[in-house]
Amino acid sequence: MADALRKPVSIERSVDEGVLIASATVTMDVKNYIIVEAIREGHPYDRAAVISAVRRDLVALAHENQTSAQRVQQLAVDVQTPRGAPDDSEGYQVDDHPTLTKRGIIHVLLAAELERLSEDDTYVEELAERARVQAWADVGDAIEARLIDSLPRAPDPFYEEDRDARLRALVNINLRALEKQARRRGRHGQAT
Repeated sequence: MADALRKPVSIERSVDEGVLIASATVTMDVKNYIIVEAIREGHPYDRAAVISAVRRDLVALAHENQTSAQRVQQLAVDVQTPRGAPDDSEGYQVDDHPTLTKRGIIHVLLAAELERLSEDDTYVEELAERARVQAWADVGDAIEARLIDSLPRAPDPFYEEDRDARLRALVNINLRALEKQARRRGRHGQAT
């Protein structure tokens, strides 16, 4: 019954979600490219190379979707033939024709949108900047962690000697202050 109440996701929404996933994928891939170039290769940040990497990744994802569209569209045709779906049909049957057709359309539209976005300078620059920010944050976090780990942690030579004095201070100062504070709160609580 829940399946009958679920509204199918629109083609437009599927394409939009595909663009979001592709954007995240490209950002992560380009972030890793920036880190490798900076750390392993020792190259300075090259904005033009990063922008080129973003465009290249978007085009590659567009081509992947075009290939997927062709495969799914062929499956949609194959499941309707008298001999049925081929052995590599992933279990699709004639009833899956509408779903396969919709998926093929989604892949075609997503491929076209990714191609278009690869030529949109503003979009490409935004992804490149997002990747740069994430790369430097990752590098900064790694450096900070290494620095913290490398700090010497010498034990306090007077720890045992001063232990009794610290305990007395805790009992005499902190616990008494907390006790006074609790009494004051109690009086204020009773007055209201």
